[in-house]
Amino acid sequence: MKKIALFLSAASVFLFTACSEKFEVAAPYKDITVVYGFLDMNDTAHYVRIQKAFIDQDKSAVKMAQVSDSSFFSNLNVRIERYLVSGNNMYVDSIHLNRVDLTAEGYPKQSGTFFNSPNYAYKFTDAIDAKYIYRIKITKGSTGLTDSADAVIISNKPTEFNVPVLDDNNLNLAGLNFFSILSKRYVTIDGVYKPEFGYEYAGATSPASIAQATIRFNWDDSDIITKVHTPRYYDYDAGYTYLDKGTQFAYKVENTDLYAALSSGMGTAPVNVVRLLDRCDITVYMSTSDYSSYRQATLLSGNGLTGSEIAPVYTNVKGEDVLGLFTSRAMRTGKITITPKTIDSLIASPMLTHTNLKGTVYR
Repeated sequence: MKKIALFLSAASVFLFTACSEKFEVAAPYKDITVVYGFLDMNDTAHYVRIQKAFIDQDKSAVKMAQVSDSSFFSNLNVRIERYLVSGNNMYVDSIHLNRVDLTAEGYPKQSGTFFNSPNYAYKFTDAIDAKYIYRIKITKGSTGLTDSADAVIISNKPTEFNVPVLDDNNLNLAGLNFFSILSKRYVTIDGVYKPEFGYEYAGATSPASIAQATIRFNWDDSDIITKVHTPRYYDYDAGYTYLDKGTQFAYKVENTDLYAALSSGMGTAPVNVVRLLDRCDITVYMSTSDYSSYRQATLLSGNGLTGSEIAPVYTNVKGEDVLGLFTSRAMRTGKITITPKTIDSLIASPMLTHTNLKGTVYR
């Protein structure tokens, strides 16, 4: 289960924030199912979190949050059905999900108001394939009611999710070039998404909708006395952009923004420390219209389990008394060398004097 910036940052608060005493009188107690999961072709194991929301007329939501029995269903049957995305979305097969403790899986829960153990999720290990729609079905043993949601898959294959700065050898070898601080000088990060042949789902011809790009600047803090090198990094977030008809996106990042990012990210150099830049990482994330809709609803309503305390911000899960987000994401990343001319310009720039930048690791 990847901890990715684009797709966990917004959705994780969907589960774990906005729990307050105001819920005490929200409604008589009932089981509100909350579902959270992102399918990612980069992962070898896939986890879906399924819990109860804290709504009870007579009990404090904060106190209930500390009791695991208030948060997990004792008897769920969770499976995923696969359907072809081409043609008539024909049924293919079914995958059973087993309940596991995430702490035992290597993903301990963060400390806080909520209980830390057990930390259940539902897991499967089959490889994700963009040829299929993944429909989760959650059946409660106590009622026999079934909740469901569909996840269309974003491929991470370069032939389908293509980012020229990562995939075009000529561009990659040319390096990241942003030495000019004149106005309207840009670094361009663009990409193309090519969906599966014949893709068709809910009237769409592509599963892709939204992208996010980051540039990670890596450097060493080199102590001139002890000769110790300490790796550091700073992430410049280029933000979100929407794909044109689910197929193309483009970022134009001003050169001066990258100077400012290095200036603030590196900060003032400690005594006896010089900075040496390393190759940077360019990462592009992509997700679906469901995530895009969730993000927009969150921006309008505020982060949390509910907007205005009662109404959920967005859910793509169908059923009675259920809300959540079940979708997919993909990531492409690669290392890019900063050009020598850019390095020389950064060293000479008054904007970075305080960083004590002196060169590179790789020169």
